[in-house]
Amino acid sequence: MNYKKRSMADYLMLQQSWVYAILIVAGLGLAAIKMSSYSTFSRVSVEGVEAVGLVTNKSEQRSGRDNKGKTYRLSYSFETADGSYIQGIQSVTEAFFDAQAVDGEIAVLYLPSDPQTNFVEPSKLTKGFWVAVFASIGLILGGIAGGFFAVSRARECISLRETGEVRTATVTSHEIEGQKKEKGHMVWRDESGDEGRSLVSPLEKLLPVGASITVFADRQGHLKSVWEGDIGSR
Repeated sequence: MNYKKRSMADYLMLQQSWVYAILIVAGLGLAAIKMSSYSTFSRVSVEGVEAVGLVTNKSEQRSGRDNKGKTYRLSYSFETADGSYIQGIQSVTEAFFDAQAVDGEIAVLYLPSDPQTNFVEPSKLTKGFWVAVFASIGLILGGIAGGFFAVSRARECISLRETGEVRTATVTSHEIEGQKKEKGHMVWRDESGDEGRSLVSPLEKLLPVGASITVFADRQGHLKSVWEGDIGSR
């Protein structure tokens, strides 16, 4: 059976390598959000003016996986130095939330140049800052490392297709993946006794156990073999 030759981009998509790009974007996004919050905190700390406000509402919302976490929000109003009334709302820590009462007074810190930028618990902006920074670094480095490995493997497979040793292999088993158990790998053993497996694909597209397939192998045995169906026929 002849299979369409796959380019590096095609093979990277089959490897689901877009996941590594998502990790990098997520890391950059998390870093940007936290840096923005820290910048706002710094500005308010230096330029902010304090006013006495009034708590108008307290609300708790379930958050996180399985709704096990909680988000605490305070709504409040306050008067600026020029007599304007501003409505505000902020997510706060549980301890700060519990210490407030509806219709009770609350200290509000706001920017005179932009009263809509206001906070009742400014320190909440920097809570978990370094944890988030290290997490974003981990996501970015993980995405870069994973992407580098994926690109390297794609190059290896293309090289094996063009110059590797052609071997006949037999499908020995299927490995099921995922909670839905709808996808999996073919596991094979070639004529030299070396084993390998295919990329993930829907179960209905896997060749049956015992089927004879063609794989491209490294003559020196340094690289993993690749199935013809994954990379394309020579």
